[in-house]
Amino acid sequence: MLSRVADSVFWLGRNVERAETVARVLDVNYTRAIDPYAQQSGRFEALWRSVMRCAGFVDEPKFGPAKKIASECFEFCAFDRDNGSSILSSVRVARANALGIRAELTTEVWEVVNVLYLYIEGKDLRAVLREGPTTFLRRVRDTMQAFAGITDATLTHGDVWNFLQVGRFLERAYMTARIVDALDVEDEPWHESQRLLEMCCASVPFAQASHHTPEARDAIGFMSLAADFPRSLRFCVREVDAAMHRISRAPMGTFANAAERRVGRLCALLNYTPVDEIFAGGVHAFATSLVLELELLGSEIEDAYFPRLPIVAMLDA
Repeated sequence: MLSRVADSVFWLGRNVERAETVARVLDVNYTRAIDPYAQQSGRFEALWRSVMRCAGFVDEPKFGPAKKIASECFEFCAFDRDNGSSILSSVRVARANALGIRAELTTEVWEVVNVLYLYIEGKDLRAVLREGPTTFLRRVRDTMQAFAGITDATLTHGDVWNFLQVGRFLERAYMTARIVDALDVEDEPWHESQRLLEMCCASVPFAQASHHTPEARDAIGFMSLAADFPRSLRFCVREVDAAMHRISRAPMGTFANAAERRVGRLCALLNYTPVDEIFAGGVHAFATSLVLELELLGSEIEDAYFPRLPIVAMLDA
């Protein structure tokens, strides 16, 4: 496979997953912001600060009047062209990458990306808020979730599909770690843990997996260490590991490059770390370290499969 094609497939997978996650995070929190509990002094701003951190805002946000906080955050997360994690930016990047490798994709895969792109380009903040954000956000969420099923059902499960898997599950793990890092699970454990579960589509699976009255640490343990839940950190990292080994043809348990070595270490960490150890070291410290590790993993995947070579070096070669 050409490096250029692998690059586009990888970023297509990442940006589709990012758009879906941001849409879900916005939907959950826009609904929660109506709750009288969330509107108590300080809680309303704290809720939207955590949403901004999930959606890529690094610095402490400076809000305007209280009545405009929700619309300001919604605009940043959904339509801000300068925010690379906004829904609009993610869908634009996904569509641009899909267009560049149109011949490698099936008609069904291309159509699902292009139709959503045209839908979002025809929307603006005022229209979405007037109609109600839920309709817009769930259209994005449902379309991006459909993308995963369509790719699985229509693409040959070769290198194109495997690079999609690497991008998709790397981004899912990265966004889950950012969500865990953004919430105050240690100060308000159960309230924030429920919000975490809702933002990760995990409320029902968590309830089904619980065999006793659940506590906050159970929710963190489920989202971090569950072996069979498709959005847990452990599951996502394991899927990245498996897809990378299918690409390199290296036997499982060995590594062909630095990226495979790092993802193998992450798998071991998540396979053998008990939830008590996560809380003993601090949930934020755990999530922050994982975010950093996943960023480094992304860089090493790029170095291994689609390095950006300087023009001079290419000419010399």
